[in-house]
Amino acid sequence: MFLNSLLLFGTALGAIPVIIHLLNKRRFRPVTWAAMEFLLQAVQKNSRRLQLRDIILMLIRMFAIICLALALARPAVSGRGMLGAGTKTGAIILLDNSMSMGYNNGRETRFDVAKRLAKTVLNQLKEGSGTWCALLTFNDDTRAPLGDPSTELSFIEQELERSVQLSDGGTNVEKALLRARKIFESKEYALANKEIYIITDMQSRAWNPREVSSNFGNMLKEISADASIFLINAGDGGKENAGIVDLTATDTLAAVDTPIQFVVKIQNFGQTDLTGLPVDFYIHKDVPEKDARPTQRSTVNVKGGESAGIHFEAKFGTGGDHKVEVRIPDDRLMGDNRRYSMIEVIDDAKVLLVDGRDRTADDPLSNESGFLRFALSPRDFENPEKQSPLVTETVAQHRFSDRNLLNYQTVVLANVAKIPQNTLNALEKQVKAGMGLMIFLGDQVEPQLYNSMLGDAGVKLLPAKVGQPWGETPVIGDKSTPESFSFSTASDKLSHPIMSDFNNPDFGAEFLSAVKMYRGFDLTVTDNDENVRVVAWLSNGKPAVVEKKVGSGYVLLFAFPATTAWGNLPTQPAFTIMMLRAVNMLTLGNRAPRNIPVTAPIRRSISMAGQRTAIRITPPAPGLKKDLHAEMLSDGRVEFEHTETDRAGFYDIVIDRTPKVNLTYAVNSNPEVESNLDVVLPTQLKQNYPGFDFSYIGKAEDFASKLQGERRGTELWPLLIGLVFGLLALESILANRWAPRD
Repeated sequence: MFLNSLLLFGTALGAIPVIIHLLNKRRFRPVTWAAMEFLLQAVQKNSRRLQLRDIILMLIRMFAIICLALALARPAVSGRGMLGAGTKTGAIILLDNSMSMGYNNGRETRFDVAKRLAKTVLNQLKEGSGTWCALLTFNDDTRAPLGDPSTELSFIEQELERSVQLSDGGTNVEKALLRARKIFESKEYALANKEIYIITDMQSRAWNPREVSSNFGNMLKEISADASIFLINAGDGGKENAGIVDLTATDTLAAVDTPIQFVVKIQNFGQTDLTGLPVDFYIHKDVPEKDARPTQRSTVNVKGGESAGIHFEAKFGTGGDHKVEVRIPDDRLMGDNRRYSMIEVIDDAKVLLVDGRDRTADDPLSNESGFLRFALSPRDFENPEKQSPLVTETVAQHRFSDRNLLNYQTVVLANVAKIPQNTLNALEKQVKAGMGLMIFLGDQVEPQLYNSMLGDAGVKLLPAKVGQPWGETPVIGDKSTPESFSFSTASDKLSHPIMSDFNNPDFGAEFLSAVKMYRGFDLTVTDNDENVRVVAWLSNGKPAVVEKKVGSGYVLLFAFPATTAWGNLPTQPAFTIMMLRAVNMLTLGNRAPRNIPVTAPIRRSISMAGQRTAIRITPPAPGLKKDLHAEMLSDGRVEFEHTETDRAGFYDIVIDRTPKVNLTYAVNSNPEVESNLDVVLPTQLKQNYPGFDFSYIGKAEDFASKLQGERRGTELWPLLIGLVFGLLALESILANRWAPRD
């Protein structure tokens, strides 16, 4: 490029030596003189040599004038290669809008600075004609808020202030550069000088080799070989910050009027100790969030670089979705000072117990379901009218087909010998729709029949293939006791949510070790089936409980009955803990969670029974209510999706059918990724990624001048001026040497 392109007309002055040469040739008119004939023969012998000298001197003078004109036009090398990649510019601005960009230095946020820097880039790009520019924002996701690349740079600058917003997502530079590389493949950028402007706060985690893919370094090298990369720092060096990194309910299933424990974790990402930090706990009801008052308050001390935990307890008087929030005072980075959780509270969960003995008496020793009934719905003798949130109903095996499975959240088969085919089909349908199924084996179970009914040869509900039973049960009056096995207490065998309570050194091993199982069925688990998982193991290495995901529901298979016939498990505290956890999990089903991270899509399918109605979502402020597109499925359900979840908070969905459905999703940022404000230095980037060629511009520098200079590349006028002097010196030497001598 030429910075003073008008002075390129001066290169035409290079024709002056040629004109002078031609005029000198026409200055003399040949005259024939006999006395000089003898001299003419001598001159003709040297004419070619003299003409060559004249042409050389003329060319030297001509090139000296042209080089002087070029030097005044100030040429500069830009693009990839000596002469650049093309005649136009194809630019991409990657604007970091992750949560850390919301850090406020007391006057403005880093994101405010970044948008101002982006405008400066656009002003520099306006100097060129035919410039294409794309604006992409990047966090965990990369988006083009203004659409496709455009040459209307003034429009991009105008919409930059109006349409581009800060998010609560993490920083993913790799994904942003992959999107940029794809844009470079378009026809608009094919013959252009490619430029990428990365405007970010240089957060170190985003560039850490351990946090990116193994191909990240090669990608940086390839992109910087094809495009000029400008790394623009919008950060300010601030590091002091505290955030809420976790808000978790200790119970997965909350019931009305049942105390629920919430664990809150506060992390101090700075080095200054925090003393007496207030922590407020909110339960949002019908009051707007901005007008809400905390239901509880506590304080916590957090040392620099460390974390601290705090507990809250709450009761919910009604069923349905409840919004829970925790807040700490706002600091310079406010995006991690709030944490949200959606709690699904149930009035009751109905569990159908199918008794294989065809008995429904209260005496647990006389049937297969008695211990289950007492574990799931214990009686409160001090308050007999109080009802457990888990409501059990027992039905004899031969009356199972009479029940409408739509009325139950979980069905338990307790040593059931055989199930009619129509009931099997109803079980399969309801489990796929989200109902839970729990199967206890026993002496009435014939393995081959079970595998054909419920296994791969039947409705495909069995989590494992049922083999022959192993072990012997004690005989009353016999002094010798057969070998027994407890549950495995190895920590790697207690990772499933049902067993996680036992992964506690204070009581876990003690509770499990007290269990004695004398007999059980061999369960063969299919390898490499992502829907199957062993829940619990016995100390003899055999699976005790196996889980299978079937559609939106779960199936749990126990290798033994829920009685004392084959072991003492039903009489141990571990049984009650396991049963409550199991039914909680089965009641919730294999549904997509409603506590999700930012940028994760909200997806849901729901039965509409042929009804046509709008589905509306209300995102956190300043988002506006909007209708969602719903796709009708072949089975009568509708499925909808919402992908604009880059702000933390509560997303309320209303499905205006009969009856009306209200759903709440809690979306949270990832403070463990974004709240640590350590930065990476340009020298570290060069060291971590050899071959990554970029121009670094700090916020404290004269940004416009530095950017302008970096975009111009290396100016060639000093070289050209030197060449002018060299040519003039050479011309003087040759002219003096070749001049006629007296």
